[in-house]
Amino acid sequence: MILTTSGCVRFQMPSIFGMVQATLKFENVKNCAMTTKHKLLALLAAVAVGSASVAYAIPTTATLEELKTGSVPVIGIGDKVFSNFNYSAVGLTGFNANNIQVTASFVGGVYYLTWGGSIALVSTVPAVADLLLTYDVTATAGKIGMIDQSYTGSAQPSGQAFLAVDESVYSGTVIVANSHLEANDLSDPWAEVGDDLLIDPALATVSVTKDIGLGIAAANGGFVTISEIKQSFHQVPDGGATVALLGLGILGLVALRRKLS
Repeated sequence: MILTTSGCVRFQMPSIFGMVQATLKFENVKNCAMTTKHKLLALLAAVAVGSASVAYAIPTTATLEELKTGSVPVIGIGDKVFSNFNYSAVGLTGFNANNIQVTASFVGGVYYLTWGGSIALVSTVPAVADLLLTYDVTATAGKIGMIDQSYTGSAQPSGQAFLAVDESVYSGTVIVANSHLEANDLSDPWAEVGDDLLIDPALATVSVTKDIGLGIAAANGGFVTISEIKQSFHQVPDGGATVALLGLGILGLVALRRKLS
Protein backbone atom coordinates (compact mmCIF):
# COMPACT_ATOMS: atom_id res chain seq x y z
CA MET A 1 0.00 0.00 0.00
CA ILE A 2 1.32 3.47 -0.93
CA LEU A 3 -0.16 6.76 0.37
CA THR A 4 0.15 9.38 -2.37
CA THR A 5 0.69 13.12 -1.78
CA SER A 6 -2.89 13.72 -2.90
CA GLY A 7 -4.18 11.66 0.00
CA CYS A 8 -5.42 8.81 -2.22
CA VAL A 9 -4.52 5.21 -1.33
CA ARG A 10 -3.00 3.09 -4.09
CA PHE A 11 -2.74 -0.75 -3.75
CA GLN A 12 -0.20 -2.84 -5.65
CA MET A 13 -1.15 -6.53 -5.68
CA PRO A 14 0.83 -8.68 -8.17
CA SER A 15 -1.85 -11.27 -8.84
CA ILE A 16 -4.27 -12.45 -11.49
CA PHE A 17 -6.51 -9.61 -10.38
CA GLY A 18 -4.00 -7.00 -11.62
CA MET A 19 -6.32 -5.56 -14.24
CA VAL A 20 -9.15 -5.21 -11.71
CA GLN A 21 -6.75 -3.60 -9.22
CA ALA A 22 -5.52 -1.12 -11.84
CA THR A 23 -9.08 -0.12 -12.68
CA LEU A 24 -9.95 0.40 -9.01
CA LYS A 25 -6.77 2.46 -8.52
CA PHE A 26 -7.67 4.72 -11.46
CA GLU A 27 -11.22 5.27 -10.22
CA ASN A 28 -9.99 6.03 -6.68
CA VAL A 29 -7.51 8.65 -7.91
CA LYS A 30 -10.09 10.12 -10.29
CA ASN A 31 -12.70 10.44 -7.54
CA CYS A 32 -10.15 12.10 -5.24
CA ALA A 33 -9.21 14.58 -7.98
CA MET A 34 -12.87 15.32 -8.64
CA THR A 35 -13.43 16.00 -4.94
CA THR A 36 -10.50 18.43 -4.86
CA LYS A 37 -11.72 20.10 -8.04
CA HIS A 38 -15.22 20.60 -6.67
CA LYS A 39 -13.89 22.02 -3.42
CA LEU A 40 -11.72 24.54 -5.27
CA LEU A 41 -14.56 25.54 -7.57
CA ALA A 42 -16.85 26.03 -4.59
CA LEU A 43 -14.19 28.10 -2.82
CA LEU A 44 -13.71 30.41 -5.80
CA ALA A 45 -17.46 30.80 -6.20
CA ALA A 46 -17.76 31.70 -2.52
CA VAL A 47 -15.00 34.30 -2.86
CA ALA A 48 -16.71 35.87 -5.87
CA VAL A 49 -20.11 36.02 -4.20
CA GLY A 50 -18.63 37.07 -0.87
CA SER A 51 -16.71 39.91 -2.52
CA ALA A 52 -19.90 41.12 -4.15
CA SER A 53 -21.68 41.02 -0.81
CA VAL A 54 -18.94 43.09 0.83
CA ALA A 55 -19.10 45.65 -1.97
CA TYR A 56 -22.87 45.95 -1.72
CA ALA A 57 -22.83 46.05 2.09
CA ILE A 58 -21.94 49.77 1.97
CA PRO A 59 -25.16 51.83 2.00
CA THR A 60 -25.78 54.25 -0.86
CA THR A 61 -27.60 56.87 1.21
CA ALA A 62 -27.77 58.35 4.72
CA THR A 63 -28.63 61.62 6.40
CA LEU A 64 -25.96 64.25 6.87
CA GLU A 65 -26.32 63.88 10.65
CA GLU A 66 -25.82 60.09 10.47
CA LEU A 67 -22.68 60.59 8.40
CA LYS A 68 -21.28 63.23 10.76
CA THR A 69 -21.90 61.26 13.96
CA GLY A 70 -20.63 58.02 12.43
CA SER A 71 -23.82 56.01 12.95
CA VAL A 72 -23.46 55.53 9.19
CA PRO A 73 -19.70 56.05 8.67
CA VAL A 74 -19.55 55.70 4.87
CA ILE A 75 -21.73 55.55 1.78
CA GLY A 76 -20.71 54.44 -1.69
CA ILE A 77 -21.56 52.90 -5.01
CA GLY A 78 -19.45 50.93 -7.48
CA ASP A 79 -15.82 51.78 -6.76
CA LYS A 80 -16.59 55.15 -5.10
CA VAL A 81 -16.47 55.35 -1.30
CA PHE A 82 -17.43 58.57 0.51
CA SER A 83 -16.32 59.04 4.12
CA ASN A 84 -15.26 61.48 6.88
CA PHE A 85 -18.33 63.70 6.48
CA ASN A 86 -18.66 66.82 8.59
CA TYR A 87 -20.57 70.09 8.53
CA SER A 88 -20.86 73.44 10.27
CA ALA A 89 -24.03 75.56 9.96
CA VAL A 90 -24.35 79.22 11.02
CA GLY A 91 -27.40 81.49 10.67
CA LEU A 92 -29.50 79.20 8.46
CA THR A 93 -33.29 79.18 8.70
CA GLY A 94 -34.72 75.91 10.02
CA PHE A 95 -31.65 73.88 9.12
CA ASN A 96 -31.74 70.25 10.28
CA ALA A 97 -29.00 67.83 9.22
CA ASN A 98 -31.40 64.93 9.88
CA ASN A 99 -33.45 66.22 6.93
CA ILE A 100 -30.50 66.49 4.54
CA GLN A 101 -30.24 63.24 2.57
CA VAL A 102 -26.83 62.44 1.09
CA THR A 103 -26.93 59.89 -1.73
CA ALA A 104 -24.32 58.16 -3.89
CA SER A 105 -25.61 57.09 -7.30
CA PHE A 106 -24.49 55.83 -10.71
CA VAL A 107 -26.49 57.17 -13.67
CA GLY A 108 -25.61 57.05 -17.36
CA GLY A 109 -22.10 55.84 -16.65
CA VAL A 110 -21.37 58.70 -14.21
CA TYR A 111 -20.95 58.61 -10.42
CA TYR A 112 -22.80 61.25 -8.36
CA LEU A 113 -22.97 62.46 -4.78
CA THR A 114 -26.11 64.49 -4.02
CA TRP A 115 -27.28 66.50 -1.00
CA GLY A 116 -31.06 66.93 -0.98
CA GLY A 117 -33.01 69.03 1.52
CA SER A 118 -33.58 72.59 2.69
CA ILE A 119 -30.59 74.92 2.91
CA ALA A 120 -32.20 78.33 3.37
CA LEU A 121 -31.99 81.85 4.69
CA VAL A 122 -35.28 83.72 5.17
CA SER A 123 -35.28 87.13 6.84
CA THR A 124 -37.19 90.43 7.02
CA VAL A 125 -33.93 92.34 7.45
CA PRO A 126 -30.44 92.06 5.92
CA ALA A 127 -28.79 88.80 7.01
CA VAL A 128 -26.09 86.27 6.18
CA ALA A 129 -25.70 82.51 6.73
CA ASP A 130 -23.15 79.83 5.95
CA LEU A 131 -22.94 76.05 5.61
CA LEU A 132 -19.56 74.30 5.44
CA LEU A 133 -19.51 70.70 4.15
CA THR A 134 -16.47 68.41 4.09
CA TYR A 135 -15.89 64.80 3.03
CA ASP A 136 -13.38 62.41 1.45
CA VAL A 137 -13.89 60.42 -1.74
CA THR A 138 -11.88 57.36 -2.81
CA ALA A 139 -11.91 55.55 -6.15
CA THR A 140 -10.88 51.94 -5.54
CA ALA A 141 -10.58 51.00 -9.24
CA GLY A 142 -8.90 54.03 -10.75
CA LYS A 143 -8.08 57.70 -10.14
CA ILE A 144 -10.35 60.74 -10.12
CA GLY A 145 -9.49 63.28 -12.82
CA MET A 146 -12.44 65.68 -12.62
CA ILE A 147 -15.25 66.67 -10.26
CA ASP A 148 -18.27 68.63 -11.47
CA GLN A 149 -20.53 70.55 -9.09
CA SER A 150 -23.95 72.10 -9.59
CA TYR A 151 -26.86 73.30 -7.47
CA THR A 152 -30.59 73.98 -7.65
CA GLY A 153 -31.73 77.12 -5.85
CA SER A 154 -32.94 80.72 -6.03
CA ALA A 155 -32.43 84.13 -4.41
CA GLN A 156 -34.92 87.01 -4.04
CA PRO A 157 -35.18 89.95 -4.41
CA SER A 158 -33.07 89.83 -7.55
CA GLY A 159 -29.90 91.83 -7.19
CA GLN A 160 -30.25 92.13 -3.42
CA ALA A 161 -30.04 88.48 -2.35
CA PHE A 162 -26.94 86.39 -2.96
CA LEU A 163 -25.54 82.90 -2.77
CA ALA A 164 -22.12 81.43 -3.42
CA VAL A 165 -20.82 77.86 -3.46
CA ASP A 166 -17.04 77.73 -3.14
CA GLU A 167 -15.33 74.37 -3.38
CA SER A 168 -11.74 73.31 -2.79
CA VAL A 169 -10.31 69.84 -3.44
CA TYR A 170 -7.30 68.77 -1.40
CA SER A 171 -4.62 66.12 -1.58
CA GLY A 172 -3.43 66.22 2.00
CA THR A 173 -2.99 69.94 2.70
CA VAL A 174 -2.42 70.92 -0.95
CA ILE A 175 -5.30 72.39 -2.99
CA VAL A 176 -5.43 70.54 -6.32
CA ALA A 177 -8.68 72.03 -7.70
CA ASN A 178 -11.18 74.78 -6.90
CA SER A 179 -14.50 76.18 -8.06
CA HIS A 180 -16.86 79.11 -7.43
CA LEU A 181 -20.58 79.12 -8.18
CA GLU A 182 -23.07 81.95 -7.65
CA ALA A 183 -26.59 83.01 -8.59
CA ASN A 184 -25.91 83.17 -12.33
CA ASP A 185 -23.21 80.49 -12.44
CA LEU A 186 -24.95 77.19 -11.74
CA SER A 187 -22.25 74.60 -12.49
CA ASP A 188 -18.54 73.98 -13.04
CA PRO A 189 -16.30 73.09 -14.92
CA TRP A 190 -16.61 75.18 -18.13
CA ALA A 191 -16.43 78.41 -16.18
CA GLU A 192 -13.90 81.17 -15.64
CA VAL A 193 -10.12 80.89 -15.93
CA GLY A 194 -8.72 79.34 -12.75
CA ASP A 195 -12.22 78.21 -11.78
CA ASP A 196 -12.42 74.48 -12.37
CA LEU A 197 -12.30 71.11 -10.65
CA LEU A 198 -9.86 69.37 -13.00
CA ILE A 199 -7.42 67.20 -11.02
CA ASP A 200 -4.08 66.75 -12.79
CA PRO A 201 -2.51 64.36 -12.09
CA ALA A 202 -5.54 62.29 -11.20
CA LEU A 203 -5.73 60.97 -7.63
CA ALA A 204 -7.30 57.92 -5.99
CA THR A 205 -8.35 59.83 -2.84
CA VAL A 206 -9.16 63.51 -2.35
CA SER A 207 -10.73 65.63 0.39
CA VAL A 208 -13.47 68.08 -0.57
CA THR A 209 -14.48 71.29 1.23
CA LYS A 210 -17.67 73.01 0.09
CA ASP A 211 -18.49 76.44 1.57
CA ILE A 212 -22.05 77.66 0.89
CA GLY A 213 -22.70 81.33 1.65
CA LEU A 214 -26.18 82.92 1.64
CA GLY A 215 -26.87 86.65 1.98
CA ILE A 216 -29.71 89.18 1.88
CA ALA A 217 -28.88 92.86 1.37
CA ALA A 218 -32.40 94.26 0.87
CA ALA A 219 -33.64 96.50 3.70
CA ASN A 220 -36.94 94.61 3.84
CA GLY A 221 -35.26 91.22 3.70
CA GLY A 222 -35.85 88.35 1.29
CA PHE A 223 -34.92 84.70 0.92
CA VAL A 224 -32.20 82.45 -0.46
CA THR A 225 -32.81 78.71 -0.85
CA ILE A 226 -30.90 75.70 -2.15
CA SER A 227 -32.78 72.41 -2.51
CA GLU A 228 -30.07 70.26 -4.07
CA ILE A 229 -26.30 70.19 -4.49
CA LYS A 230 -24.81 67.60 -6.80
CA GLN A 231 -21.26 66.42 -7.54
CA SER A 232 -20.14 64.11 -10.34
CA PHE A 233 -16.87 62.18 -10.42
CA HIS A 234 -14.96 61.20 -13.54
CA GLN A 235 -11.95 58.92 -13.90
CA VAL A 236 -9.93 56.71 -16.26
CA PRO A 237 -10.13 53.77 -16.14
CA ASP A 238 -13.67 53.76 -14.77
CA GLY A 239 -15.32 50.75 -13.19
CA GLY A 240 -17.01 49.33 -10.13
CA ALA A 241 -15.23 47.29 -7.51
CA THR A 242 -18.07 44.78 -7.49
CA VAL A 243 -17.84 44.21 -11.24
CA ALA A 244 -14.07 43.83 -11.04
CA LEU A 245 -14.24 41.32 -8.17
CA LEU A 246 -16.96 39.28 -9.84
CA GLY A 247 -14.96 39.31 -13.08
CA LEU A 248 -11.88 37.96 -11.34
CA GLY A 249 -13.95 35.27 -9.64
CA ILE A 250 -15.54 34.15 -12.91
CA LEU A 251 -12.19 34.13 -14.73
CA GLY A 252 -10.73 32.04 -11.91
CA LEU A 253 -13.58 29.54 -12.14
CA VAL A 254 -13.15 29.20 -15.91
CA ALA A 255 -9.37 28.79 -15.67
CA LEU A 256 -9.62 26.16 -12.93
CA ARG A 257 -12.31 24.24 -14.76
CA ARG A 258 -10.14 24.08 -17.90
CA LYS A 259 -7.09 23.01 -15.90
CA LEU A 260 -8.84 20.24 -13.98
CA SER A 261 -10.96 18.98 -16.88
